[in-house]
Amino acid sequence: MDLSAYCGYFLDSIVVQADSAVSTARISLTSGADDTAVIELFGVVHMTMDRPDAEGDFIDEAVVSDLPRTGAWPADAHHLLHLHNNDSELVWLRVIGPQEIEMVARRLTTEHQSGVRKRSLNQ
Repeated sequence: MDLSAYCGYFLDSIVVQADSAVSTARISLTSGADDTAVIELFGVVHMTMDRPDAEGDFIDEAVVSDLPRTGAWPADAHHLLHLHNNDSELVWLRVIGPQEIEMVARRLTTEHQSGVRKRSLNQ
């Protein structure tokens, strides 16, 4: 999934819900009053995040990589191998700017809204 369209957005909020049944994360981005994006992760198994800036963090890059159920993982994901369980494919999200967010989950969806136009992408 290509998230390059979100470069230049600002981090608006991150909401993480973790319980014994399922863990989810919702990352809200904004690029203006009517231009917003939401990245939602379901079945979150890993998360690291630098402390966010109170004035909003600029997004330099947003990258999603597939971590296959079987077969080799990308070389730069080797620090995540302890999450590998051969149970399901995972997605690895990295949001890079002055601060960095890294999440691994079972599924990721995005939604972009600009004015009255709305589109959704599912992976």
